[in-house]
Amino acid sequence: MISGTIFYSTVEKFSILDALYLSFMTLTTIGYGDLHPITAMGKIFTMIYATVGLGIMAMFISVIAKAFIYSKHKHKE
Repeated sequence: MISGTIFYSTVEKFSILDALYLSFMTLTTIGYGDLHPITAMGKIFTMIYATVGLGIMAMFISVIAKAFIYSKHKHKE
């Protein structure tokens, strides 16, 4: 969120709050569309930012699922 906020506030010239809001909307895949990148660099960054964010969330969910499955398996023994 910090990297997105810094990027959007410096490159896209959004206020800190708007940059944070856009970062949050992008990472959570909500994407209301009320704010969006205008520059080509902003659009490229947003595509990479969303992909990396989804990857991080997928890894987090897999770690939680693995721990849950492991605990269920350990409990049965």
